[in-house]
Amino acid sequence: MYEVFRDIDSVKVGMIDGMLKESGIPTLLKNWTGANIIEVPIPSLYPTVYVLNGSQVDEAKEQIKEFFEAAPEEKEEWKCPKCGETVDGYLSECWACQSSKE
Repeated sequence: MYEVFRDIDSVKVGMIDGMLKESGIPTLLKNWTGANIIEVPIPSLYPTVYVLNGSQVDEAKEQIKEFFEAAPEEKEEWKCPKCGETVDGYLSECWACQSSKE
């Protein structure tokens, strides 16, 4: 096992784990809830992503680097076809009536 990512924020760790798994890199999560058990942050207890195959470590680290360096994607607002509300571009359903974007 090879550590490729560690962070106090389990959301980030979960996103990285999912991204790597989707690209075909087998991973293992450790300390998933470790950072939540004490008030003082201890880095050795942070949630951590491990890659199981040593030959995929560089690929995993490169994907993680690209993920964090990527510019945020801007999405245009859209008008709900059912109720006419303006909806943030990141949403696929209307916040007011739950109708689908298309």
